Amino acid sequence: MKKIKIILFALLMTFALSSIAYGADMYKGMKSEIDASNAADGYIKVRYLDETTKKLKVIIEKGSVQYTYDLNNKGEYDTYPLQMGDGSYKVRVFENISGDKYATKQTVSINVKLKDQNAPYLVSSQLVNFTDTSETVKKAHELTEGKTTDIEKVDAIYDYVISNIVYDNEKAKTVKSGYLPVIDEILKSNKGICFDYSSVMAAMLRSESIPAKLVTGYSSNLSAFHAWNEVYTKETGWIVLNEMYFDGEQWKLMDSTIASSAKQSNSPRVMEYTNKLIDSKYYTKKFEY
Repeated sequence: MKKIKIILFALLMTFALSSIAYGADMYKGMKSEIDASNAADGYIKVRYLDETTKKLKVIIEKGSVQYTYDLNNKGEYDTYPLQMGDGSYKVRVFENISGDKYATKQTVSINVKLKDQNAPYLVSSQLVNFTDTSETVKKAHELTEGKTTDIEKVDAIYDYVISNIVYDNEKAKTVKSGYLPVIDEILKSNKGICFDYSSVMAAMLRSESIPAKLVTGYSSNLSAFHAWNEVYTKETGWIVLNEMYFDGEQWKLMDSTIASSAKQSNSPRVMEYTNKLIDSKYYTKKFEY
């Protein structure tokens, strides 16, 4: 009898952690569901089925590469990129049980074949969250009106971001783990931290069909976790941190946070120092979204 109970318990646990596929690439577990119907476009959506006070996590991995995200506890979808290329992804949903301990609630394997390798960098996701009605998107349309090349559009958006958003030192001191930029709030207040600069810039560029990455990592010069952008244009390919781009008149930097401080100082000496800061030897990339 005891052996039967153990077997039944094991079967129940297996059922709880597995998913039932329904519809087109939709996977429903006991506590959460994963919508992979847009995997070819570079993203999936995940939601907890009910509201909860518990902390939730999503881990997406491919091979040895792993990304860990928070999941909202309001029962609403969060969107996550599939930025590790074609292949088999494992998606897991976790619920906090105590302290820093989490229990697995759903595990799904998804085979991904992207329509375009840059697809994940063209869509809205948790860290670069925008819609067609976002004020930030409307501003991007306004800034790029009449521009005919991607470089011209990048230039217009870049100049706006570094000229209008100032660094928020107080926010930098108090920001908590799990913080997510709200781009329209950043645009309205005209201030933010590096994460905000990079999210706004990526959202603006993506809304104009220009692939843009939000990159996070470390800078030995800044003594803090940092965020910046990488941008793709037909004219240049990927513009990365140590590859400043030429807009036809001058060279420009891909770290909008530092470039903003330099531009707003109106000091040639600060700009000269900034150019040294952007040297790739000072940067270590950890993640890209």
